[in-house]
Amino acid sequence: MSVQESTIIDFISFDKEENVILTISDHLDWSAEREHLLLIQEKVNNYCKYIENGQIYDEYPDARDKHPLISVVLFHELTPKAELFFQKVKASLEGDGFSFEWKKYRGQTP
Repeated sequence: MSVQESTIIDFISFDKEENVILTISDHLDWSAEREHLLLIQEKVNNYCKYIENGQIYDEYPDARDKHPLISVVLFHELTPKAELFFQKVKASLEGDGFSFEWKKYRGQTP
């Protein structure tokens, strides 16, 4: 499961703050920045559809009373353009009632 599989939900988890966390695993470097951003955009859009159409609640009934948080876990540092893109995605999703975050994976890279 990874950012390259746009129709697959990589991970779903729950936290103590009443969030259902839908995680995108992003192992790609930024050598093909435009294509990489398009993959992320497509994956995020599919995650939003998964929530909006209620499929998440059919598959995870405990998610019904939780706030959706889309989290991107990155194996590589963001470029300045990617950082700006992520900030715009965050603002857009928050306007739609979702939370959005991104963070650098702190374990061993592939």
